Amino acid sequence: MGKLWNRNFTILTLGSFVSAFGSAAANIAFGILIYAKTGSPLTLAIFIVINIIPRIITNFIIGPFVDRHSRRKIIFTIDFFYGVFFAIIAAVLFTGYFNVAIFTVVGAFLGVIDTVYQIAFMSLFPEVISEGYHSKAYSISSLIWPISAAVMAPVAAFFIENFNAGTAILMLFNALTFIITASLETKIKVNEVLNTKKDAGPRFLTDMREGIHYYQKERGILGIGILFSAFAFVYAASDLLRMPYFVNHPVFTLQHFSFLISAGAIGRMVGGVIHYIFKYPTHKKYLIAVSVYFTVEILNATLLFMPYAVMISMSFIVGLLSVTSFNIRMSATQTYIPNHIRGRVNSTQQMLWNIGTITGTLIIGLLAEYSGADYRLIIMGASVISLLAILLIPVRMRNEFMKIYNVDV
Repeated sequence: MGKLWNRNFTILTLGSFVSAFGSAAANIAFGILIYAKTGSPLTLAIFIVINIIPRIITNFIIGPFVDRHSRRKIIFTIDFFYGVFFAIIAAVLFTGYFNVAIFTVVGAFLGVIDTVYQIAFMSLFPEVISEGYHSKAYSISSLIWPISAAVMAPVAAFFIENFNAGTAILMLFNALTFIITASLETKIKVNEVLNTKKDAGPRFLTDMREGIHYYQKERGILGIGILFSAFAFVYAASDLLRMPYFVNHPVFTLQHFSFLISAGAIGRMVGGVIHYIFKYPTHKKYLIAVSVYFTVEILNATLLFMPYAVMISMSFIVGLLSVTSFNIRMSATQTYIPNHIRGRVNSTQQMLWNIGTITGTLIIGLLAEYSGADYRLIIMGASVISLLAILLIPVRMRNEFMKIYNVDV
């Protein structure tokens, strides 16, 4: 019998932790930088959308490539590239140069590279997990971003508020974390299960047809993709408007916003530990997941209406519950999807998520810029979409979702 912390899982997880600290700082810094320089939620929305649009195109074509090429080599090559690229970005920012159009193009380019990385990583991760340890492994995975966000959100806010070159320093730190991560990832040794099928017709078209046929057969997997596309639409509202809400508030500051991020991240950390120690009853996973979906959407919709202490508490609860959703969905779907087709299915799921994010970001950005409506009301209004999606998809497709979720992994 294998063990959870085998060589490959340990290397991949530790490397991910290291790079996540840099990425968390850089992501926060980029958003704050754009908004601080322009003061426009619509400009911030356009920046986000132009970062995502190339992801959709890349998602469409990258799945077959990832299924036929070493995912291990893809991820460490990209991480080495990131190390050099973010060092260059840091050098530019240290000069004081800023141009919103150029940085938007840079964001779009990074969107393409990151899409390739994410699909390769998601497809490799199940292959470094020993049989019977998938639930625990995804519990550990669910801790990576929360820990980095909890630590780096206040740090990033401090550097940006107190140093003229704060963003540049954070980018340089990000570059260093990627170099360390890539060096670790080169030590992974795994016999990857790739798509080696030889076809008479054009390989790419054959691979895509096989992926489409899989969705026709597996309606539950398609339903999960559409559901999280709707969630992405709604999350776009809070992701876009919460930071400007705090920045423009007469009492709150950027540090208040960073502590809200940290509270959610700490909630995810606690949730991840709970998942690591305790195992939810297999036959109740579907019911737990749907209950979590409803609860999280309601809490997110009402969070900014609460006193600050209550906001912190609600953010913690949302983080804790979100890990439950993540763990059930990822451990179930990634073991359910066959290895040789996982890249194509994951790329399609990401494409659906990105479509939801783009649509939500543009609509919410326009409403925030021109309607004059309270940002809190815009976020609450958007939540109606996710609540309806829960009723129309996992509730109506109960049997299809139970077949995937209620499995012992």
